[in-house]
Amino acid sequence: MHAYTLQESNSSDRQLRGPYGTWHHTHTFAAHERGTVMRDVVRYALPLGPIGRLAPAIRVRRDLERIFDYRGDAVAARLGTA
Repeated sequence: MHAYTLQESNSSDRQLRGPYGTWHHTHTFAAHERGTVMRDVVRYALPLGPIGRLAPAIRVRRDLERIFDYRGDAVAARLGTA
């Protein structure tokens, strides 16, 4: 379960219940001379405290990087900027 906030130049979602101990994802949009810059910032923590910070954390980070790389490529392709 997530909570969403939408403002003029950004939006964010925060996990209320789910697989992460903490999840807060902010999207910001800023004018740029060639269009718009879209930036994502994700703050997350795995559950289980110190145990959750062990080896699985490396895999989760890698998976998140892959997800956002894919999304960046998909957005660029859809907007014709790839």
